[in-house]
Amino acid sequence: MENVQKKPYVTHLADAYAMKWSGCPCVFVLSTGRTGTKTLANLLSLSPDIAAFHEPVPKLVKASFDAFMQADKSLAEHWGSLVMYARDDYIFNANLHGKLYIETNNRLTYLASALARAFPDSRFIHLHRNPFEVIYSALRRQWYENHPWDFARIMPRQGDPFAESWNTMTALEKNAWYWAKVNELIIAFFQSLPDWRKFTLPSELLFKTDKQTIDALFEFIGAQIPQAMQIQQVISTKLNAQGGAPSLKTWTEQERETVKRITQKIAFQLGYEL
Repeated sequence: MENVQKKPYVTHLADAYAMKWSGCPCVFVLSTGRTGTKTLANLLSLSPDIAAFHEPVPKLVKASFDAFMQADKSLAEHWGSLVMYARDDYIFNANLHGKLYIETNNRLTYLASALARAFPDSRFIHLHRNPFEVIYSALRRQWYENHPWDFARIMPRQGDPFAESWNTMTALEKNAWYWAKVNELIIAFFQSLPDWRKFTLPSELLFKTDKQTIDALFEFIGAQIPQAMQIQQVISTKLNAQGGAPSLKTWTEQERETVKRITQKIAFQLGYEL
């Protein structure tokens, strides 16, 4: 693609703050993780209109955990300031070059409301994937067992039906709860947004390189669509993949029923038949 100089959305960081970030476009991808976020970032990066990042620093691992666990509306201003200061340079530098800033870091899911307030021209994508696939991948990475980020992985808050039994639950049950809770949060957040600020993207259609879905995705973002060959090359490359573990097909019927029991309500809302 021809590299054409884009007109800046904003020319000085001070101007962005003076305008309270109005007119500074950015998109945040909300998900559980293990949904193809890195693939999506690479796909979006093909467009000359987009500056896409997967997990820029700071990753906000602990901050996002605290935001979820505290869930205190009185802290709204605090979290809004935090995400603004953590991402101002990224968004400004993209906008300075006439590009939209896009981030696929799933940790921002718990800070979505703060992002929406801090950046009024922000939009959001809900990237979701079949619960069996996400939970299987999470178990292979030892989520809720021995993963280095488990100290900041969300758990049921007081009042959650799973709070009292959490310490005796298996890793399978915890990851099933996680899938359901994160997607439940995103669905609820999306209900507060006007249509122009939200787009729902099933990973399965992304991985299939479904043309209608990809066309709709770039139309939502407002960016030039890459060439079909480039898109296919990115999608066909297995990014962040894992190997050397048993197949999902080896799960017992009891394990499958456990996942269904915990996730089926939210899975149904997202169109999955378990």
